[in-house]
Formats: sequence, C-alpha cells, structure tokens
Amino acid sequence: MSPYTLWILLSAWLVCTGWILSVCHQLNGSGYLVSLALCTGILLLYKNLGSNQFAHRKWFSVRVLLRRFRRPLPLVYCLCLLIAFIGGALHAPNNYDALCYRLPRVLHWWSENQWHWIGGFNDRMDFSALGFEWLMAPMLILLKTDRLLFLINLISYMLLPGLIYSSFTALGVSRRVAWNWMWILPTAYCFALQAGSIGNDSFAVVYFLSAIVFAGWARGRNSFGYAALALLSAAMLTGAKATNLPLLLPLALVMVPLFGLLIRRPIAIILVSSIAIAVSFLPIAVLSSINAGDWGGDPLNKHGVKLKDPVAGVIGNSLQIGVGAVAPPVFPMAKAWNAKTLSLMEQEPLRSIRDHFPRLDLNLGELPMEESAGLGLGITLLLLLSFGAIVLRGNWRLELGIGFLFGILCWVALGAYMAKLGSESAARLVAAYYPGLLLPLLLLQGQHHLVRTVWWRILALLAQLAVLPALILSPARPILSVDTLVQIPKQLHLNPSVAERIRSVYSVYGNRNDSLGVVREHLPASVRRIGFAGGGNESEYSLWRPLGERKVIDLNSVSDKVPAMMRRVDCTVGSDEGIKWRYHTDARELALSIGGKIRWEEKVAIFAGKDSETWYVIELPAEK
Repeated sequence: MSPYTLWILLSAWLVCTGWILSVCHQLNGSGYLVSLALCTGILLLYKNLGSNQFAHRKWFSVRVLLRRFRRPLPLVYCLCLLIAFIGGALHAPNNYDALCYRLPRVLHWWSENQWHWIGGFNDRMDFSALGFEWLMAPMLILLKTDRLLFLINLISYMLLPGLIYSSFTALGVSRRVAWNWMWILPTAYCFALQAGSIGNDSFAVVYFLSAIVFAGWARGRNSFGYAALALLSAAMLTGAKATNLPLLLPLALVMVPLFGLLIRRPIAIILVSSIAIAVSFLPIAVLSSINAGDWGGDPLNKHGVKLKDPVAGVIGNSLQIGVGAVAPPVFPMAKAWNAKTLSLMEQEPLRSIRDHFPRLDLNLGELPMEESAGLGLGITLLLLLSFGAIVLRGNWRLELGIGFLFGILCWVALGAYMAKLGSESAARLVAAYYPGLLLPLLLLQGQHHLVRTVWWRILALLAQLAVLPALILSPARPILSVDTLVQIPKQLHLNPSVAERIRSVYSVYGNRNDSLGVVREHLPASVRRIGFAGGGNESEYSLWRPLGERKVIDLNSVSDKVPAMMRRVDCTVGSDEGIKWRYHTDARELALSIGGKIRWEEKVAIFAGKDSETWYVIELPAEK
C-alpha cells in the first residue's frame, strides 16, 4: 500500500469517525479508542488477507534515499523538512486562525461529546470547513496536548514531492522537468512555512494532487479501488477548505472518465459516494444553511469576504497574490512599503477597488509569515526567467493535451475564486491551486532542455535557498534563540529600535499559544465554567487549560443577556474590546450590573502589531 493511499484512507476514516461519534454522542477519548482499535484491526485483516487491490512497487529504500538526497535540489528540500520538524517540535503551535477558532471549536465539541452549532460571538467556529479539525480531534482529545498536531502538516509536506512528480508526469510534463519541480515547488513559502504549523491551507494540496494521481492509476490499472480513492481525495479537498471548491472543475476532467469504472459496482459506489459526501464540504454547508440561513454561514456578509463586483475581486486578488509571489525572504523596508501601499489605496484606481473589496491588503512584513505567504520571490523569479529564456530561444511550443487543458481549467477556477471571494490572505488561501497554475508553463517544450542548463540549475537552487531565512527566523517557530536574534542588529550597529522590535515580535509569538495564561493564573481554583467576553479576533484557547477539565462558554451578546450569564458560568474573563462589542459598556459597569466585582485586571499583549489591551477577571456574586 502506497503512503498516499494510507494517508487518504486515514484522513477519510478520521473525518467519518468525527461525524459518527457526534451522532452517537461519543466524541470523547473512549469513542476514539474504539475507533482506533477498529481501524487497526481492519488494517491487520487487510494485510493478512494479502489483498493486492492497492499493490504497488516498493515505496521505501534507504539506499535510494541516501543517493537521492546527495543531489542539491532534494538536499535543500530535506533541509526544509528538517527545519520544519525542529521548529514544530520546539515550539507550541501558534497559527492565528487555529488558536482563534479552530482549536476552541474542537474543545467545544468535546465538552458536549458531539459536534454542535456553538452560536457564539466568534461565528467562524461554526461555519468554517472541518477537514483539519477532524484530523486534530483524536490527538487533542486522547493526548490532551496540542504539541503533536504539527505532524499533520509535516506528513503532508513529506508526501508532496512524490505527488507533484506523479501528477505532473500523468498530465504530460516530461519526467526531467517534473523531477526538478517536485523539489522546487515544496519550497514555496506557503508550503514550507506551514510544514511545521497547524495552518489548514497547504495540507489540502495533497488531496488535490492525490485525486490526479489516483485517477491516472485507476485508468492505467482498470482499478475500482484507485477510482474510489480519487473520488475521496477530491471530496476531502473541499472538506479541507471551501475556497478549494472551484478546483473541482479541473478535477472533473480526470474524474469523469472514471464514471464507467465506478458504476460497474453499484453497491460499492453507493458506499464510497456516501463516504465522499461525509468527508466533503457538503455536511457543514447544509448545517450552516439550517442554522444560519446561508450555506456559507455568513448571510449578512459581516466578515466582508463575499464580493459583489467580480472585476474588483479579480483585480484585488491578483494584486494580493502578486504581492505574495514577490515577497522577499527578508524585507527590512517593509514599513516604508506598507506606508506607500496605504497611500496608493487612498488614490484612484485602488480606492475604487477597495470600496468593493473591503479586506484588500497589500502589506508585507519584514519576514514572510504563514498567515499570508504565497509562492515567494525565489520561485517567481525562476518561473519568469524560465519563460523568458524559452521565448528568446523560440522553443515555446506547447504540448497540447489533457495537461494543458487541466492547467487552463485551474486558471479558470482561480478566476472564479477571485471574482467571488475577497480576503487579505488570498496568497495562502489558493495554496492548493499553485501546482495546477504552473502546468501550462511546465508543458512548454523548451522546459525539457532548459532544466539541463547550468545557469538554470544554479537559479533553481537559489530559488529554493531563498526560503531558508524565513524558515530559520520565523517568529512562529524560530530555530535560533531570541537572545541570539536580538544580538544581530547590535552587531550590525543598527538602530536600537530594531532590536526592541525583534524582541517584542518574538515575545508575542512565543506567548501566543497561551496568550491568556497570565489571566488564567488569576482564576479561582474552583472555577470550572468560564464565561468568555473577548473580541472576535481574541482567543479563548488558554482558558480551556488543563484540557478536558474546564469548559469555556462564549457570552454571545445576542443570546446571552446578563442574567443568563450569571446562571451559566463561575466567573467571566473579558477584554475592553470584547466587553464593549458584546454589551456596549465597560468592565466596571458590567460587574456592577451583575452584582459582581473585578477580581483582577492587567494589560496583556496578544498581537505583535497592536498595543496591549486590558483584560479582566470578573467574579460573580457569592450566592451563585
């Protein structure tokens, strides 16, 4: 059984397990232990039966690996993988979206032994896609720690080179070109920076590429099993993130020919289709429609993501993806760049675009960050120079075929995304699109000769190496100590403010996983139900600790009036911003209205680019 097969089956198993345990009200450690035992038993039975449904060549050879990683391109990829592993092992996960609503939503489900519509102030806990959460849930619940969750992305990153090679060659890219790009593309910022993270963007590319690979194997071997895996992969691509839905268009090109193969087993295809529906985006879309009145979960578009002007969407997203594509590995002039872009957006034509694209953001940081990273400058320059060299040599004839059409459909899918959705994180949200977008360029006949040239090999190596500063210096998972990093600007005789900026940023990221730990320390020891009144972008995750022993109740300003709050929690934790948003008052007035008192208050720094904010612990009346 190939590692791709095993990963797709395991992913599908865990997603289905989450839904089944929820239906049975057993989403807890016992339920997952039963599921794990059952899964192990099925795998052992499969092995003992000696089934050859997914038989393939030998997948692991130490001798081949050692020989392969002596070459420069695989060696740099292996170095990225090692740095990602070290970073993930040394540092607690601190991906913003995960801490803000992805991890807390799993804890909310666990506390009720089932998935449920939380209905809290942070509505992203309800309508966001669930694919990554169902993979996290068993580790979080059984181990009661988040320190191993990065392995989901690390395993996906390990599978990426082989899937790129297999999918590219299946779509007509020459073996030599595919071999080079199987090592280069994974070093794009959006992939490398999430390899040690718990972000849920880059891992979805494995499902996209797996659908292509399994579809090819199904046709070549006339295999129902691989056809079923292709269907499951496509479904999980959408279950990972709703922004991947347009990619079903190019995948249909390789999936439709499997129809005749699938319908030969009507009972089996009904079962596979049912599983595919369960692991796709469809369940949360239906539940969002029922609970929120909109399949996307945001009928009033309060997050400003849905766009009414497709032209503004295409232009705005193109600019954002372009900025992500040219982001340098280190950018000391980020402050000046951001000031200039802000000025330009106040002028035409960008002002008109921004009026129809409220979340348009062309800012860059001193370092690429996983929350906004795209291809990066190194790979973008390599692509542009490669195209220029091929055109100058006059050898730019295309290999017209299924691969070219597939690539064009990927561009159409990207256009559909850009016309409808407008987020400041477009460069990373389209991570799964990048392999397909490269296809038309890689299918140029001149590529086969270009990758043989010395200058191109040197540029390819430099393009890979460009990601290393971002990986090593990343505030989310720095390989060097903060004290060492602070000494660098001092040794270069830079302005002392640079060292202070470094210390401040790395300190905030270092504490982000437990950003409200200082607040938790001032809670009464007997507290088990904590009311949370933070802002929409502030995380309640710290208050759940120790995991499995406390419950956090989101104090939604719509459904939870003050008397109801008194009956449901032991004490309340809130920020100036959160209390103002929810109750249109301040902490002292809120405490007075419920007959309680402020037990503790202090400024806490949560965001690197935002001033510290005062947080409060409000003790409720003694008679409660």
